[in-house]
Amino acid sequence: MKYKQMQTVVCFLPMFSIVTSIQILAQSTPSEFAEMSFLELFDISLDETIEEHIHTSPWNLAYQFKTAVFEGYLDGNESLSFDDVLWNAPNELRTNKNFPVLPTIIKQQAHVIALAYQFNKHWNGNISIPYINQKTDHISIVNNYNFFTIETDGLGDTSLSATYRWNNSITSSWRFAFGLSLPTGSIDEVGDTPRDLGDQQLPFTMQLGSGTYDFPLELSYQNSHADGFKFSMKANIRTGKNKRHYRLGNNYNLNGRYEAELSPAFRTFAGVAFKYTESIHGQDDDLLLNGAFKYPASITNPHLYGGKKISLRLGLTMQLSEDIQINVELGKPFYQDLNGPQPKEKLQSAIYISKQI
Repeated sequence: MKYKQMQTVVCFLPMFSIVTSIQILAQSTPSEFAEMSFLELFDISLDETIEEHIHTSPWNLAYQFKTAVFEGYLDGNESLSFDDVLWNAPNELRTNKNFPVLPTIIKQQAHVIALAYQFNKHWNGNISIPYINQKTDHISIVNNYNFFTIETDGLGDTSLSATYRWNNSITSSWRFAFGLSLPTGSIDEVGDTPRDLGDQQLPFTMQLGSGTYDFPLELSYQNSHADGFKFSMKANIRTGKNKRHYRLGNNYNLNGRYEAELSPAFRTFAGVAFKYTESIHGQDDDLLLNGAFKYPASITNPHLYGGKKISLRLGLTMQLSEDIQINVELGKPFYQDLNGPQPKEKLQSAIYISKQI
């Protein structure tokens, strides 16, 4: 990177940190984890290439592979140990913030395939379908379930969207995207847990979809110079309740990054992402126990979802050819304020591959 470009990146990162520190931005369900930014998909770096792109082929195919790991607990922004959250019966008083079953490590993976069609220089349409894998290790005080693992996998919720691009110029462009998320992911996943004999309904973190019709929205801006800013504001609005009598919380995102050119084929970027997620509305009664304390684990309590999170994002963009682009990205939260006790995020990674077809 040129020295002047490096200076620019270094200067803007503190500014991003100051801005995000005053924003309200959590353990995510697989459905929330698999959601993609429209800006991340089919990202054409220079607007002046759009006409050429349409004249050669209006179709674009993208693939994304995402991973996330959750380990440790937060109540608000206070760290908790496993001993703090696991109920040590009969020597410890049971409360609403300790539990007989405790997830220790949650691992999420999502493979997202997306297809876009460019109608003209202003409009394109997209469809994306995720395949999700979720694995959770547990400890508990229940005999024969001292250590156990639950895993689910399958198709997630399908997203249909349209994007309108305006104010196109050599220097910048804006996009507005709106869509519909279809409840194609399962919310009836079952597994062997200490709650009862045989397979039972699994917690929200193990379900593959939202079970509701949801409306993703996004407004984004990008500077078309080799070095420049990109940012996006995104929301996913849930509607109604699913057949299990709950709906996931709405979530709101604000992302900003600065890109610097290393060579005609390579760019690096650094930025900040902040997110606010609401708790789950309603509850799945099949997750409950009889008695005064009805939640066997924190992940069965709908109120212990959501919160605020701010993450640093670093990445590299590689233009392998005129029609193939690869993005590699790492994200690490540096501030989390969660509705807890709740598992905290340790790290996210992603790779995006986009190809004109």
